Amino acid sequence: MPPNIVLIVADDLGYGDLGGLYGGRAETPHLNRLAAEGLAFTDFHSNGAMCSPTRAAILTGRYQQRMGIEQVLGEGDRGLGGEAARGEVTLAHYLREAGYATGMTGKWHLGYAPEDGPVHFGFDEFYGHLHGAVDYHSHVDTYGRLDWWHNAERVREEGYVTSLITDHAIRFMERHRDEPFFLYLPHLAIHFPWQIPEDGPQREEGKRYREVSGPLNRLGPHPPEESGPVVRRMIEELDVNVGRVMAALRALELDRNTLVFFVSDNGGIVEYRGGYTEISSNGPLRGAKGQVYEGGHRVPAVAWLPGQIASGAVTDATTMTMDLLPTCLELAGVTPGPNTPLDGTSLSPLLFRDDALPARTLCWRTSREGAAAIRDGEWKLVRLEPAGTPEVYNLAEDIGETHDLAGACPERVEALERALTAWEAEVTP
Repeated sequence: MPPNIVLIVADDLGYGDLGGLYGGRAETPHLNRLAAEGLAFTDFHSNGAMCSPTRAAILTGRYQQRMGIEQVLGEGDRGLGGEAARGEVTLAHYLREAGYATGMTGKWHLGYAPEDGPVHFGFDEFYGHLHGAVDYHSHVDTYGRLDWWHNAERVREEGYVTSLITDHAIRFMERHRDEPFFLYLPHLAIHFPWQIPEDGPQREEGKRYREVSGPLNRLGPHPPEESGPVVRRMIEELDVNVGRVMAALRALELDRNTLVFFVSDNGGIVEYRGGYTEISSNGPLRGAKGQVYEGGHRVPAVAWLPGQIASGAVTDATTMTMDLLPTCLELAGVTPGPNTPLDGTSLSPLLFRDDALPARTLCWRTSREGAAAIRDGEWKLVRLEPAGTPEVYNLAEDIGETHDLAGACPERVEALERALTAWEAEVTP
């Protein structure tokens, strides 16, 4: 039988948030075990520095700029249902055509309307929320709407989101244990509102939670000075629920034929207006969520498939979330169609044979008018605005991007700027 695929995506989990290899303060024994039994990445990158762009790249294997999804989707944005995304084929589409059962439990954030939800993009089953930041207990979004769905129907369910979507994920695996399945499990954790299981619901239907203080605070019920410990607890709850998924795979005797890939959708939030500080950690990296410095997009990642991926290995190969789709397709024996050429590259040589990946440049951009960056080997150029002065860093020597070398290597600056400009012209619809 073709291998099952479980793709677990954390939200806003910083490079330095997890324990073990990544050096975080949170207790994460289940994720530590996943890394000890699989391949851990130290130079893995999200396609975007925020939620929606990375999710579009994960599901299509292409730069999200091609779909016009460069920032967090707002009210009225169509996401994958928009005109610029017409014709895009998702990983769920590919695998369903190949005979896989396809399920998603968790956060969509690629279209707020039910007609732009997961069941219209290749998923047979969906439990979760369409908005990017629902209350973990009442499941009410920042606009005051109940945002919890089964397929295209709004439903009411009790439960802490991190645990509830895991419940549905395990039931999906149980129902489809005798056929190949693809399970996309994008967590809300550790995105705000910052809530732990004991908090209970904060938001009520009919009220808008758009402030960062007071009773309608969209960040959660805790005062700023408690945000760090609360977020660490949320990381530990996430870890517990990854452990539940792994335990279910073993109990169902599916662990020897299931690829599990764990990754974050962007870097962590370190501080937030209103006095919130020391929230998340990006370790030695400069910057945070929303920025094109490393802290905005270098993220923890682990691949696991016993007997096929070497256990306890660590790789510094430069990789990206758009690589997940071609990796999964190769593993499933699926050839993508010629009408939507992929930007990502399969990680199979690295995962299963410890071979080097082909050399390539990688790019990031927050919007047409925003910051951008390009990576070529150990060299990275950062441009904070379209007409801004470029900065250049050697990441092999300066992972924290503290020493701008642009003035010392003008020819390299020119070459990287030229490559970035060419990429922007090629991917912008």
